[in-house]
Amino acid sequence: MANEETKPKYLEDLTRYNYANVAHRLLSNKEDAPFARGALEKLVGGFGVDKDILEGLKAGTFASKEGIQTAIQIYAGKYEKALGSLSIPEFYDVRYGSLKSILGDEDANKAKAVFEKYKDQTVGSITKKFRQANAKLEDDTELFDEKAKEEAEKTMKKLAPIYQLIQLLEKRNYEELRNGAMKDTYKQMINESLKEA
Repeated sequence: MANEETKPKYLEDLTRYNYANVAHRLLSNKEDAPFARGALEKLVGGFGVDKDILEGLKAGTFASKEGIQTAIQIYAGKYEKALGSLSIPEFYDVRYGSLKSILGDEDANKAKAVFEKYKDQTVGSITKKFRQANAKLEDDTELFDEKAKEEAEKTMKKLAPIYQLIQLLEKRNYEELRNGAMKDTYKQMINESLKEA
């Protein structure tokens, strides 16, 4: 019997907690915050637990604003951890569908070469290096000398293309999931408004 390859846990978690990222982004925008609950419901509903367990989980989570915020924080943290664990070629593989929908097959396949240039790095390491370099450049406290700032500028210039690709594809992933997460909340809000009218 052949030994089946199993997905690393972080790849499973990235998929499992996708809607936590959506809920977190919605919650962080005052105008979209009411829709965070819908994303959280999609997340919790996708956990694959027994209906009676799910009922209690939902009741506890949605009992208060704080419960919703806490759940979103916890699950969004799990999403971020999983995302940060992806090697850059794994990130390409995970977001290939988005790339293909934007660029088409041929250009999406060509894009793989760009991601392969960073094969020894993870999304987390790229993000951390980029943000640290940016912080050094924006620092007004004079903690960093000119040499450190020059190094930071080189780091940012080197990592900017892949960092921007990561950010763009994550935003696209959010946008692809957002509408489905918001639909149920729209339905609920519209029905409530119709009852009150």
